[in-house]
Amino acid sequence: MSAITVALETSARSASVAVRSDERTLELALEPGRAHATDLLPAIDRMVRELGGEPREIALVLVGTGPGSYTGLRVGIATALGLVRGCGARIRGVPSGETLCFGELQPGEPGSVLLDARAGEVYFAHYRRAEDEVEVLRAPTVLRPEEVRASLPGQGPIFAEASAVEAARLPDELRGRLRLDAAPRAGALLALGMARVDRSGAQDPREVQPLYLRPFAVRSRKR
Repeated sequence: MSAITVALETSARSASVAVRSDERTLELALEPGRAHATDLLPAIDRMVRELGGEPREIALVLVGTGPGSYTGLRVGIATALGLVRGCGARIRGVPSGETLCFGELQPGEPGSVLLDARAGEVYFAHYRRAEDEVEVLRAPTVLRPEEVRASLPGQGPIFAEASAVEAARLPDELRGRLRLDAAPRAGALLALGMARVDRSGAQDPREVQPLYLRPFAVRSRKR
């Protein structure tokens, strides 16, 4: 039995898990709205055993680092770090927008990502897909609506959440480029992350942190 690689992408509502051993890969989309904390480890255990392995044989863990759902990122990264400690595995984090564009774009094609940052602001990033890599043309940042409209390039699909489109108040001429159906997938994370580990190695687990971009907003309950 060869070493097993696990990929966890939990930044979006549609979280997913992928497991690879030898030339075989399994990928599972978790049911939207389910608690990732209760689903991730049982899913990984089932998939590893379906490939004929044991969880202790997990040698590499790849995890999406966002930006995205605060809760999803915390749970996904905590689960990944738990696997590292429990199995002695290596780890590498991959920003989720890079995974999204790796899975959805063709080599040479550019694309932008818009996510709802709340409070009337938007997460924006711009990438170009390479053969087995993603070039970051503009790293994820938080912008106001007018800044988003000024920053969007003139070509390439725009991967966006519906709430981000509303927050950015995009003009009608851009709406034909919108892709509202795409999310970062664990299968794409697996391919991109393994290529990066082959080129640059794994990370110190302490380096794998969620990409929040802005501090938590603490809300007090009304009495």
